[in-house]
Amino acid sequence: MTECKNCSKTLPSEAGFCPACGQSTRVFTRPWTEVFRELLSEVFDLDGRMLVSLRLLMTRPGLLAHEYNLGRRVAYTSPLRMYLLISLLFFFVLPMILPTSPAMSPEHEFSVELYSRGMFLLLPVYALLLKLFYRKSWYLTHLVFATYLFSAMFVVFALMLAIEGAADRHLSLMLLQVFLLLYMAVYFVVSLRTCYRESWLKTTLKGLGLLVIFLPVLAGSIQLASHGSL
Repeated sequence: MTECKNCSKTLPSEAGFCPACGQSTRVFTRPWTEVFRELLSEVFDLDGRMLVSLRLLMTRPGLLAHEYNLGRRVAYTSPLRMYLLISLLFFFVLPMILPTSPAMSPEHEFSVELYSRGMFLLLPVYALLLKLFYRKSWYLTHLVFATYLFSAMFVVFALMLAIEGAADRHLSLMLLQVFLLLYMAVYFVVSLRTCYRESWLKTTLKGLGLLVIFLPVLAGSIQLASHGSL
């Protein structure tokens, strides 16, 4: 048994918070290595949920969003944490894998910072578009779906960009890019079907409608990011 540093009340064993004043029992005056390990555990979810969630994210389109919206959340990584981790890694690695053009002037270089901000701002916009097509569902339901979808999109786009430079010289890599693009298109439709539980016909038509509206917006954000000085 230990005492609360704030109110000196006796704490139950392994208590996370003081039952009297509510202060956290976490100790901050300790070796930085312990703090760093704890931070890594929280960010990367090292209890195994992140690995399970990543596998389901890429192999079971729409399942994580469906489960989360139904309230079954303990076994999976939350959509916000998933997005933050994947987008952080994506935009950290992006400058390393992005093909460079010798003819590109400095004022027209691709701005990773602008693109990352733009994609984050597009999340609520895309959720709003989903609301137009699925009006019976709550807006937060759409936001959860969009967050998981964007996370999967980052993974696929990272793979495509990683082989972009060599794809022009190797047919197999070009075909792999085509496969990844088709995979993302199928992933999008299947995820809509899994999350919103409508017929395949309705899902496909709504998916096409969403793409027609959203792709120009996405293209505009990429065009904006290509003018880093703006």
